[in-house]
Amino acid sequence: MASISSLGVGSGLDLGSLISGLIEAERAPAANRLALKEQKYSTELSAFGLLRSSLSQFQSSLGGLQSAAVFKAKAITLSDPSILTASVENIADTGSYSIEVTALARAQSLATNAASAFTTVDDTIGSGTLSIQFGSTTTGPYSFTPDLARAAQTIEVNATNNNTTLSGLRDYINDNEFGLQATIVDNGSGYQLLLTSEQTGAANSMEITVTGDGDGNDTDNSGLSQLAFNASAQTSLTQTVAAQDAALMINGLGITRDTNSVTGAINGVTLDLLKAEVGKIVNIDVDDNIGEATAAINEFVKTYNELDKNIDSLTAYNPETGSGSALTGDFTVRSISNRIRGIIFGSISGLAGNIRSLVDIGITTNSSGTLDIDSAKLNDALKNYPAQVEALFAQQGRTTDPGVRYLSAGAATRPGDYAVNVISFLTQGVLAGTDPVTSTNVQNNSNNMTLTVDGFSTGNITLTNGNYPDENALAAEIQTQINAASALVANGVTVTVSYDLPSDRFVITSDRIGAGSSVEITALDPQMNNRFGFSVGSGVAGTDFAGTIDGQPASAVGNTLTSQSGDSEGLAVEILNGIPGNRGTVSLTRGVAGQLDALLDSFLQSDGFIASREEGLNESLDDISDDRIRLDDRIASLEARLIRQFSALDALIAQFNQTSSFLTQQLASLPKPNSIGGGD
Repeated sequence: MASISSLGVGSGLDLGSLISGLIEAERAPAANRLALKEQKYSTELSAFGLLRSSLSQFQSSLGGLQSAAVFKAKAITLSDPSILTASVENIADTGSYSIEVTALARAQSLATNAASAFTTVDDTIGSGTLSIQFGSTTTGPYSFTPDLARAAQTIEVNATNNNTTLSGLRDYINDNEFGLQATIVDNGSGYQLLLTSEQTGAANSMEITVTGDGDGNDTDNSGLSQLAFNASAQTSLTQTVAAQDAALMINGLGITRDTNSVTGAINGVTLDLLKAEVGKIVNIDVDDNIGEATAAINEFVKTYNELDKNIDSLTAYNPETGSGSALTGDFTVRSISNRIRGIIFGSISGLAGNIRSLVDIGITTNSSGTLDIDSAKLNDALKNYPAQVEALFAQQGRTTDPGVRYLSAGAATRPGDYAVNVISFLTQGVLAGTDPVTSTNVQNNSNNMTLTVDGFSTGNITLTNGNYPDENALAAEIQTQINAASALVANGVTVTVSYDLPSDRFVITSDRIGAGSSVEITALDPQMNNRFGFSVGSGVAGTDFAGTIDGQPASAVGNTLTSQSGDSEGLAVEILNGIPGNRGTVSLTRGVAGQLDALLDSFLQSDGFIASREEGLNESLDDISDDRIRLDDRIASLEARLIRQFSALDALIAQFNQTSSFLTQQLASLPKPNSIGGGD
């Protein structure tokens, strides 16, 4: 517009303002239309953002309702929490229990001799080796039974480990995992070392043996021997606390545990014992806890009502003012609302019993379209029909074959009934002798054989000659020699050889499981058949676990089959037992929560309804930006054209003005005519 300021100089007219007015008159209507469109699209985009947020919150409320744990929750109450506390799992059986705690589990403690207490914590304690064995200890007289399942611990006491002093040994023990803790106690006249087993229970006491004591005596109360506690050293460490099991009575039955946290005594209940008091009875009640399910259902209703109100607000129309809301009449919103309502107010197919819809548990719609809850009816349903309420909300699978267990279903799995068929189980390659065993005497003409196991040849193997005491002893020899074959050792291949008494046959089984498992005899001495029943030939090859669901091949992992395609895609079942062949059907139902969750996923996912509309609105906003650029280009072109035209006009008017001035001057210089009737 800088050039406009010079317009009108020649003509004297305000041509700059005239051009500006013409440009604004051309720009304003188009710019206003674009601004209105931009505001409309931005408002709709914000409205879809609010809708997405409301749908997401509603979907979050469905999580608990899809968990069986919510509907199987248990509550536990007890009469005296000073004696014990208790926690309960959902698998617990409801019932009442009377508990008497007669003893608490304790860890053994051993203390150095008080009569020879240490003067300072830095006194030298000696050097050598401490060997600690865990097990059961009795005193008076002393006896010890080791627990062979627990490894013995060895503590090297020397200058290298910096643990030859009282405090040094304490720190060394506590800084390492030896199964005990060390403490220094000031008894008022000296310092004693206290060793305590880290585990409670009668079978977790300690026997400590000293070897290599620097003073040459491993059992006296001097040097490192001060820490000995065994049958030969009873003057050193003193047992201050005996190891002890917890003991309690549950409904009159005696129970012992090596810890004060008692599990397994009552299914699904953990008892934490705090105090033993003979004769004191603590009463425990395990009941169904409908509180969690009630809270989850109330949250579901609350978030749905909030969603419904938000949708009403976004789509409202005021007939008096003739004005609508951001998404009034929007097809996407109507479709979302209708499909959600269809699930909420419909019934669930495939359910058995009295509860098949939300109305059956007291959830109804009111005149405003939101949901109301009849709390009494809901409580009655949860107390009397918990499994049916669970099925109403949660996804469930039921099988007709007790040897087949439903595990899970994927987002793509459609409700329905699907046939399960087991083609083969996971088996090992097996070769059984073809004839009975007639002798266990191995000689030169019956001691050589060659096998192929899992595809690897053993080469010639030779059995040790001799008359074996029985078939089991000979089976062990055959197994040893086969497994010693270098090719098998190099590839980690092994076999198990056993004697089957009923059939009187030797059986060679590959330790590998699956289709690659096989055993074959490729060569043997002539008398091995007559004596041991072996023949050249292949055994029965191992098989992989395989099966189908709904007639389609399923992936197999362990003993689990998972459908990979079709309506059953993602459906997983576990084959617990049984034989190959038809294994009945698995029926999948998706409750209200399951169906809504899948539906909301389709709305909220990246290629769903809302994303599609948001993408369209963003594209429209991008188009407006492009339109503005095109408008600016058009206005700039118009401005340039107007400047050219008015510049030409200005020049023409300036020329006319010059001509007019010239003519005026010329006319003024002409001789004046004689006046009429004038003088001379």
